[in-house]
Amino acid sequence: MGFDLSVLFWAAGIIVLLVLVMRWVFAPSRPRTGRPDTGPNADLGLLSPIRAATPRSEALRVKNLLSQQGIRCSLSRLDRERYDVLVFRTDLARAEELLRQ
Repeated sequence: MGFDLSVLFWAAGIIVLLVLVMRWVFAPSRPRTGRPDTGPNADLGLLSPIRAATPRSEALRVKNLLSQQGIRCSLSRLDRERYDVLVFRTDLARAEELLRQ
């Protein structure tokens, strides 16, 4: 009873083929840049920036203020120290009014 080397090559070939197919299937549909969309023409879905490119401390202060008033908001990191504060479009007018006070 001997070992058939062709079985090993077939198994290795099938595994390589499966890996290549899985890399193709699970690859992202667009390249990931690591940066969120920003600027006036950014597609942020249901969110709108209430404060753009603010320092971290100011962004956290605004986020905490809005959260305490029941306005759902989020931070989007632009780089090491700049953030956008985002709110849902339905809450945008109320958030702007609150921040004017």
